[in-house]
Amino acid sequence: MTLTGLSGLQRLPYELVAYIVEDLDIEDVFNWSLCSKRFQYLIRENRFCKRVVLSKVPASLEAEEALESGSFARALRRIAKRRNALSQASPYAVGIVACADSYEFIGGKLCYIIEARPHRWLRVLDLHGPTDWELVVDIPMLIRAALPRAAKCRKYKFRVLYQAAGITFRLESIAKIFVRNNDKFLYFGTHSWMGADGFRKWVIKGFDIDKLIWLPQPRIFLTDMAGCDVGSTACFEIFGEYFYGLSNQSLFEADDPEWTSRYYCFRFPLNEPKLDKMEVMEEKDSWRRKHSEGPIDDRWGFLSLEIDESNGGIVILECRKEWLEGQSTSRRIYYTTEVVFRQTSIQESQQRIRAATARRLGDRPQNHAPIPFRRPDYVHVGDDSSVISLLVRSKTYFCTYIRSCHTFVDLIDDASMDTSSPQRLRLRTGYRRLKPGERITLDNLTSDKPRVLSESSEQPGMHPYQANTIFVWPPEQDSSGPNPYLDRVRHLLNVDGRQICMNATGDDRSIIYAASGDSKDPKALVLLSFDPATKFEGMEYGGNIVGQRTSHNPTEGIDDGANSRTALQFGPNVPLGAVGGTRCTNADGPTCSTSWHAAPASSATPSPPFIPDAPEGTNSWASYERAMHLEIQRKLCFSR
Repeated sequence: MTLTGLSGLQRLPYELVAYIVEDLDIEDVFNWSLCSKRFQYLIRENRFCKRVVLSKVPASLEAEEALESGSFARALRRIAKRRNALSQASPYAVGIVACADSYEFIGGKLCYIIEARPHRWLRVLDLHGPTDWELVVDIPMLIRAALPRAAKCRKYKFRVLYQAAGITFRLESIAKIFVRNNDKFLYFGTHSWMGADGFRKWVIKGFDIDKLIWLPQPRIFLTDMAGCDVGSTACFEIFGEYFYGLSNQSLFEADDPEWTSRYYCFRFPLNEPKLDKMEVMEEKDSWRRKHSEGPIDDRWGFLSLEIDESNGGIVILECRKEWLEGQSTSRRIYYTTEVVFRQTSIQESQQRIRAATARRLGDRPQNHAPIPFRRPDYVHVGDDSSVISLLVRSKTYFCTYIRSCHTFVDLIDDASMDTSSPQRLRLRTGYRRLKPGERITLDNLTSDKPRVLSESSEQPGMHPYQANTIFVWPPEQDSSGPNPYLDRVRHLLNVDGRQICMNATGDDRSIIYAASGDSKDPKALVLLSFDPATKFEGMEYGGNIVGQRTSHNPTEGIDDGANSRTALQFGPNVPLGAVGGTRCTNADGPTCSTSWHAAPASSATPSPPFIPDAPEGTNSWASYERAMHLEIQRKLCFSR
C-alpha cells in the first residue's frame, strides 16, 4: 500500500489517531471526520466510536442506548449533531404534536390532559422513543378506582406532577407539592410544616413501590432548608440510589455586604430516609457568592441539579442576572458547582451549619474579603445589558442552559414593541468555544491567589474562551428572493397567528410550548426538536433552514450571511435534502416527503378514546391509541 499524495494527518497510524482523539471534544472528532474520506472511520467504525463515546459522554442517553444496541458510531454522530443543532439554533424538526388544556414535559414524556367534561383524558407521548402510539388514561375512571369517595365529591383535582418509570400515584395535598420517583421508590414533599421560627418548611415522605407500602421511617422535616419555589430557589431530584435536595437561600441572611451565600445541598439513601443517614455539603464545597458582588434580578434566575454527561457526576446549575461590583450594566451568568459529599455525620453537619450561621450574624464586615476562584469552564458569561435590554422578560417564554455544548437557549417573541404587531416567535442561542490553542488544564482550573473585591471583575483564567456566538431561528428572509419554506415555518411556529404563548418548557433535546388564542381554548402544543433521530410519521420536508448568525468572534473571519446558510452543512457523510427535490433523508434520523397537507381545524379535536373491556368485565382506565399528531399532520423536518 502506498502513502503517496497523503497529507501528514492521513499518514498517521490508527493508534496515534486514537491518542489524539483523547484530547478532543465529540464535536471536534465529528468535524475532523469531514476533512477527508480517509477519516470517515472516526464516526463510522463501531470499535473506534465505542472508545470515544464511553470515555467522553458515558452518562448520555445515546451512550446508554448504544450499550444495548451496540451502535456506537450512530451514537457519536447523533451526539455531535444534537450539540451543533442546539448551539447554532437549528432544530431538526418542528410541528404541532397535540392539542390540550394543560400539559407537562418530564423526562422526554409529554403528558397532556384533554377536558371534555364529563370526560377527561390524560395522554402520554414518548418523544425519545416511538412516537406513533400514546398511552391514554381515562381520568374519571382512574379516580373512581383509586379514590371511590371522590365519585360524588368536587374537592379533588387531577393534575400531572411528575412521571418516571411508568408510575401513576395518587397524592392528596393543598400545599405546594412535588413528586420524584424511579422504578423502586417514590418520594413526595409539601411546603406545609410550620417551623419553630414561624416559617413554613418542606416535609418529605417515601413509598416503596415494590412492596406497595409507605416506608416505615417517619416523615423527614427539612428544618435547615430554606427556599420554597421549585426551579428557582429549591430543587429535588432522584439520582441512582439517593434522593437529593438543594436550595440557594439561607435561613437567616444579615444585612451585611460581606454576607456569604452558600448552597444547602443534601442527600439520603432511598431505602433509608433517616436524618442520621443524611449527608450535607460542606461550606468549602457549597460556596455560592458574596452579597458585595452586586444585586440580582430574580426574574431571570433558575436552579437545577443535573448529571454531567462527561463523567456521570452531579452538578448544580444556576443562572443569575447580576449587576457585578457596582457596575451600571447587568448580565446573565451561568454558574456550575460540583456536588461533593464528604464523610461526615448529620449531627456534625447540623452543628457546622448552625455555628456558621451564628458566626455570620455576629461578625463585623471585613473589607476586601477574598472571593474563591471560579473555574473558567464553570462560569459562562451570557448577554450583557447592550443585548439583554432588548429582551423583555414577559416576552421571553423559555430560558435554559445546556452544559454539554456551552450554550444558552431562549425562546422569545421578536415582534415589534408595538402591541398591535403580530407575534413572531424565534429561537435565540449563544455558545462559546475555546480560543485556538487554548486548553482547560489543571493550571487554569486552580488559583493560589484569591481575588479581592477591589480588583477587576475578570478573574484569572477566564480568558480561554472566545466571545459568545449568537444565532437566531428562523432567519430573516433573504432580500435576493423570498424562501417559501420560511413562511411555512413561521406560520407553524406562531400557530397561524395565535397571540398567546405560555408554559414553555424543554430539556437538552427538545422545546415544547403552548399557543392559544384564548385562555379557555385548547392549546396547540408545538415541538422543536434538536435530536436528529426524532421521527414522526407524516413529517414533511421544510427546506434547508438553519440558524442565522447575528454576532461572531472577529477572529473567526466568517461572513454572517454566508454562515447562516452553511453552518450545518456538515459534509458528504450527512446527506442534504435538495431544495427542489421530493424527499430528504438523514443518516441518523427520519425520511420525509415534501408535500404539505394542513389538516382541517376539526381534525385537531380528538375523538374520545376507546377503552377496552378488562378481563373481569369492567372497563380498564388505560389503553394505547394512535398518537394525536397523526390526525393533525403539521410537522416539518429539516434534514441535513
